Amino acid sequence: MRRRPAQKDGMKTPGLRCIAALLFSAWLARSPALRAEDYKYEPTHADVRYGQYDRDVLDVFEVKTAKPAPVVIYFHGGGWLGGDKKSIDPAPYLQLGIAVVTANYRFTQGTPDAAPFPAPMLDAARAVQFVRSKAREWNIDPTRIDLTGSSAGAVICMWIAYHDDLAQPRSPDPVERFSTRVTCITPQSGPTTLDPKLIHQRVGGDPKAIGALLPFFGVRSVEELDTPGKQKLVVDASPITHVTRNAPPTFMTYEFPLGRTPLPENASSNESIHNPEFGLMLKEKLDPLGVENVLHTKGDGLDPDAPRNFLLKHLKPEAVPSVK
Repeated sequence: MRRRPAQKDGMKTPGLRCIAALLFSAWLARSPALRAEDYKYEPTHADVRYGQYDRDVLDVFEVKTAKPAPVVIYFHGGGWLGGDKKSIDPAPYLQLGIAVVTANYRFTQGTPDAAPFPAPMLDAARAVQFVRSKAREWNIDPTRIDLTGSSAGAVICMWIAYHDDLAQPRSPDPVERFSTRVTCITPQSGPTTLDPKLIHQRVGGDPKAIGALLPFFGVRSVEELDTPGKQKLVVDASPITHVTRNAPPTFMTYEFPLGRTPLPENASSNESIHNPEFGLMLKEKLDPLGVENVLHTKGDGLDPDAPRNFLLKHLKPEAVPSVK
């Protein structure tokens, strides 16, 4: 995964290659029977249109398995202002027998169909439904879906996972009849609340780091978010407010250590908006409800096989290399 350019308006995408290496290096080292050259790195299906808007396209990486394979659906970061579905390396998943879908979605400004919240979330939710509608064609098991993504993409995957099912059983559009519920999620460096006041209180850091929230909510200043109508949007957009005891198992990864918050104002934007304090806030919601979750931060000493074992436990792919 390549490091994406930082977005000048905040909510920057973190070092995705570093996160990927952290998650998957142990997996690949223990997979001698599965060679990289055994898999295609070009999409099996490229730029498949899943919705009506300009950026509603996705790429599909199928795996050859006797039975339908589980799938990871990836949403890129970039502050809802930039980024692209090609910012993930699907190889580590494919080598475990897990199919990969990576989707674009509407930006909040700068493109023909740009729109504020909830546009990016609704596009991504439709992508999940569309994948389910194509499950037989793409040899995918619609009952084994993991959502992942970094930064803004992590917010999206958490929002979908914790939100009420967005299926519309009576819709004339057959895609909309499919469920948006998923098996598990593995968000990376994701803000779990989009409330500027709560972010200031718990995380602190660079005030400019939340600049991407302005176009996201369709406002010109943070002060505009204090109006009742906008506050309702802030609540609805924050994944943490949708958590219930039915939330799917969650594995959170952050590239910074815990324990340095609230950050000073001169802290980097990257550490401010991708801080593990967001993960701790989510964990404080999930634990009392009995929802399985893991918070993985820099230097926490977690077993390097933990991310691998989490996916194997919940997705149960067929082509799993033996671990001795």
